[in-house]
Amino acid sequence: MQQKNKKSRWVFTKGLGVLGWFCLASLPAMAASQENDYPNHPIRYILANGPGSNADLFTRIVAQQLSESLHQPVVVDTRPGAGGTLGMGLMAKAAPDGYTMGRGSFPVLAIAPQVYKSVPYDVKTDFIAVTLTDLGQNLLVVHLGVPAHSVRELIQLLKNKPDSFSMASPGVGSVGHLAGLLLTSLGHVTSLHVPYKSAGVSTLSVVANETQWTFTPIGAPLPHVRSGRLRALAVGGETRASQLPDIPTVVEAGVADYYCSNWAGIVMPRGTPSSRVAKINKAVREILSRAEIKTQFEQQGAEAFASTPQYFEKLIREDFERARKLIKLAKLVPE
Repeated sequence: MQQKNKKSRWVFTKGLGVLGWFCLASLPAMAASQENDYPNHPIRYILANGPGSNADLFTRIVAQQLSESLHQPVVVDTRPGAGGTLGMGLMAKAAPDGYTMGRGSFPVLAIAPQVYKSVPYDVKTDFIAVTLTDLGQNLLVVHLGVPAHSVRELIQLLKNKPDSFSMASPGVGSVGHLAGLLLTSLGHVTSLHVPYKSAGVSTLSVVANETQWTFTPIGAPLPHVRSGRLRALAVGGETRASQLPDIPTVVEAGVADYYCSNWAGIVMPRGTPSSRVAKINKAVREILSRAEIKTQFEQQGAEAFASTPQYFEKLIREDFERARKLIKLAKLVPE
């Protein structure tokens, strides 16, 4: 009887071992099945800008196309406020499961953390870059009464009459403010800075000759350039803008080392599985390669542009440092 019990225990123990081995062997297959299932419920896409903006438009274009590609709703959650830091703070606290992503832009990832005393996220530790979605140029424009038809002529005017020409911007610490400041710094000139509440309002101030020039995101001044109400002198990126191919870059116009552009992309909470990051990246890259999507972005003054996560991560780091130098140059004190 004792021998029979020993045999039974041996069979039971062996059975447990086989069962344990089977469970362990099944884990990779179960994990693969879960990833193949992703996504299996709606994804939240946080937008830190207000409704009606170009950022809102671009986010909704991507969200709609992603919904179709992934066969799951991608829901835009608009959370403006505090210079975009409110929405990015929500991103930082979200679960890193691939079901929350956000629009991370130059203003909220490179500028805001350095001009606010406290922001509810750490760019270096809270987010993982997924892909760029759009590149935006800054456009240097002047009022038609300003006797400058090139960047060099504008700089010379500012040297000769520093108190006669004021610069409009969308606000202190904005992309437009830093773009204009970099130009005056490299040109060794000064110009009275007049901040407004938005790029649209600051552009209209130049149209009305309240201010004489601005270097602001291209979407606001572009219609006025096309209608002949403003004169375009240069763009701030490394290449010319597709919307104004005859307008040179600032470097081409004779100011070496100038670069100040605008960009945005998709970020996720740090810790999101790499396989899920890769799936979103692949889907967005395919979407942004379509001619009709490129046209929609271009009509609003931007270029649809996807990238690898590594490229986007590097750009965030580099432009964080560029912004730091410009903010120091502007003598901005965090508020």
